[in-house]
Amino acid sequence: MNLQEYEKVRDFTYLEYCDYLQQKYGIGRGNYMTKSWNKNPKVSRTKEGLVAHHKFEDHAIMLADKDFAMQNPFEWQLAENIVYCDYLEHLFLHILICENPAVEKNAFEAVGIGGIVNFLVPELNDVFSGWKTNQTWRETCHNAIKDDKEVYMALLKRFKTTCRKHPLYTENCLYTSFNDAYGLWAKQKNSRLFKEISQL
Repeated sequence: MNLQEYEKVRDFTYLEYCDYLQQKYGIGRGNYMTKSWNKNPKVSRTKEGLVAHHKFEDHAIMLADKDFAMQNPFEWQLAENIVYCDYLEHLFLHILICENPAVEKNAFEAVGIGGIVNFLVPELNDVFSGWKTNQTWRETCHNAIKDDKEVYMALLKRFKTTCRKHPLYTENCLYTSFNDAYGLWAKQKNSRLFKEISQL
């Protein structure tokens, strides 16, 4: 997603944006999970720089994880409920969930924000600070968004503004590194980006 496209979709609701992405990329290439709750490899489109998002993640967390998925309706795994997106589009989907979670979401589950602060932002911080992965599929996904840092910053600014009152939001939740814990990158290498984030 480039900045021009973000300006076009920034006022969409979550479901409107899901529909927009399904029109852009198509629905799932199959159900995300098989009847035995194992991931269906046919669903993957990482060779195109796209990841799969579950439309019902505004109702429940971690629907790509077998243990969590099994606690929810299998219908949520169906092809028509899979949304393809690049990393920045995925971040925007989760921000939209944080802004307006489903009324009938699972009790005690903070939908949307975990994907942002535990996975997407830590990895994107590393990417936009120069980290290079040795995983081919991940490199393809990074290459799809690496020239759109201005979109990333616009999304972080929005998150800081619209989700500040979320119970799981903290001032330090954006100053993270995904790979630091694995010895693949040093969090200190993100310091310049952290300064930019602090000024948003």
